[in-house]
Amino acid sequence: MLSAGGPAQMQIDILPGDPDNRIDLGRQRLLPVAILGSESFNIDDFNPRTLKLKATSQNLVGKSDKTLCSKQDINADSYMDLVCNIKTIGFNVQPGEIQVTISAGTYQRESLRAEGVIRYVVE
Repeated sequence: MLSAGGPAQMQIDILPGDPDNRIDLGRQRLLPVAILGSESFNIDDFNPRTLKLKATSQNLVGKSDKTLCSKQDINADSYMDLVCNIKTIGFNVQPGEIQVTISAGTYQRESLRAEGVIRYVVE
């Protein structure tokens, strides 16, 4: 799972069920992110306490822990996924598209990483 060039890529779904990934960070401080299980990745190996979010273009960070996660098959592929709510903290975050990097690790100390986009809207 770990590549020589750095962390292995993990498959994620930011804001499962919302293809536009829209969130009002002024009202909602929990950002649901699904870590997708597969034939090659068992979510039981994933350590939820290591889950972190960082925006690359704005001052937005977040993290999760085991108590904010639940197992479910969100994409109906017969593999269990882990949906975690990341507590976000933003300072002067502006509405619009925000590129985010999500990093985590496994209980076997392998590093994981994924990138995505959220759309911050004010409603």
